[in-house]
Amino acid sequence: MNGTSPAASRVAAPAAAALAAGAYLLLMPWDPRANVPVEPGSDTLTTGHTWWGVGLFILILVGLAATVGRFTDRPGVAMAAVGGVPSALLLASYLTHEPEADGFDGLWPTSWLFAAVLMVAGSCLVAALARPGRDSALLPGDANNLLLPAVYAGVAAFTAFFLKAIAADSGPVARTVSGILSLALGYGLGWALRATGRGLGTTVALVAGAVVLIAAIDNSAAPLWGRHMPDLAAWTVTVAAYVLGTALAFAVHPGRAVPTRPAH
Repeated sequence: MNGTSPAASRVAAPAAAALAAGAYLLLMPWDPRANVPVEPGSDTLTTGHTWWGVGLFILILVGLAATVGRFTDRPGVAMAAVGGVPSALLLASYLTHEPEADGFDGLWPTSWLFAAVLMVAGSCLVAALARPGRDSALLPGDANNLLLPAVYAGVAAFTAFFLKAIAADSGPVARTVSGILSLALGYGLGWALRATGRGLGTTVALVAGAVVLIAAIDNSAAPLWGRHMPDLAAWTVTVAAYVLGTALAFAVHPGRAVPTRPAH
């Protein structure tokens, strides 16, 4: 398929996952919110992240994603091994360190989501560009099948989090506004995914899965930190509206031609 040995193809993904995990544990602070003294004995605090640590971590992920793409010819494997493993570790680090209650502590799921989408989508892009035998900068199939759905899923989760915040602990007017906006965004995402050649079931599953994932992450911290659970009714309204909006994208003009996903 790509001129590499089967043994190298089998070893590439597990090795990349292990190296990505090791790079994260060595170069990133385990508590992502931790502040450290600027210098020993100083009262001035700064973030535990260092520019060289973050830069080296990014370079390592790029190299690993390119290696996986070269030896496996499967960008999806790079998404899981190189982008997914550090994303899981970052989530674990957030959940195991309770933030101080400062009014913004509840926004941590969006910080995790932003970093996770960058790592997963970035790994896909690098691996796709590193595939052997490609005849263009980025194969259309790679973008349609993997990269765009990952980005759309991130958009669904990110927007759903803030629309849920509108509905949370609010009256019927706020819940109605949040539901309408969620319906509209679900509809737009449905059309966007439909344009990549995906069917109704796959599209609804992708959008619903992304929204349910961020809802589960938002709710998982409460029992760990002994805090009040988020407004489950608000999350229910948000998830239902996104699913309905996504489905409506296929119900409106169902006979309109939609491009099929290119094979690769």
